[in-house]
Amino acid sequence: MISPQSLAIAAAVVGLQGKEGDIFRKVIGYSLALLALISLLVLLQSTPVLGWMLP
Repeated sequence: MISPQSLAIAAAVVGLQGKEGDIFRKVIGYSLALLALISLLVLLQSTPVLGWMLP
C-alpha cells in the first residue's frame, strides 16, 4: 500500500529529502485504518450480512 519509491519521490518534490521516515510515520496510520476497513468489508461480504453485494 505504501511504496518506498513513492515516498522518496514525494519527499524530493516537496523539498523534504531525508524526511521519508517522517512522512511514512504520518501515512502508516491511514494505511492501517484503510486495511482494517477493507478487511471488515470483505469479512461481511462472506456472510449473509453483505453477501447480496456479490454475484
